[in-house]
Amino acid sequence: MIFPERDMGLFEYAKHLAITWNWRQVGPDTLKIGPYVVRLLPDYYRIIFREWYAWKKQYLPSFPLKDKTILDVGAGCGETALFYYLHGATKVIAVEPEPVRFKVLNENMIRNNWSMEIKMEPFAISMLQEPFDFMKMDGEGCEEQLLEAEALPPCSIEVHSRLTLDKLTSKFPLQILPQRQTWIVKGVSVHGPDNTFPRNPRTLSPQEWV
Repeated sequence: MIFPERDMGLFEYAKHLAITWNWRQVGPDTLKIGPYVVRLLPDYYRIIFREWYAWKKQYLPSFPLKDKTILDVGAGCGETALFYYLHGATKVIAVEPEPVRFKVLNENMIRNNWSMEIKMEPFAISMLQEPFDFMKMDGEGCEEQLLEAEALPPCSIEVHSRLTLDKLTSKFPLQILPQRQTWIVKGVSVHGPDNTFPRNPRTLSPQEWV
């Protein structure tokens, strides 16, 4: 069983239970969520339980993820990759440089037969040239490198510094979603004139990014 954190109120806990009621613990460090079975490091039990509800608002793009590829920067144990697969993504390019998390991520990829490319290296701005449709970034310090980019793809980025937040929002048209200690910014302006998703973002030129 996954227990709430001390600062999670009863209403918030009940809200999370409404989403996670069909999750099953199938091992001492393993959860079954939908068709997938994932092993998680201890802290990630609390993370996935506490944040899954928020991810639905913060980490999903404005277009359907069916047949899409995600660039997941700060992939952890694969918890957000799992989230994207459950929402229809076909492939995840997972960036996770930390060896212990990388090992668990690789194990989860093999166990679930995920279509995944894992990069055990720090984020580099050149990764924006990978063929993907949406980028999720949560790696402290990674977001600062985005200031070197001329444009951003459709994305959801966790920003850990107010200074970096101000610089990013001054350079790019980003929507700010405040959190308790950090900020989520989203690049959401890849739409056609009728507010529909025009074509695969990986075919867009950087001039057509936000």
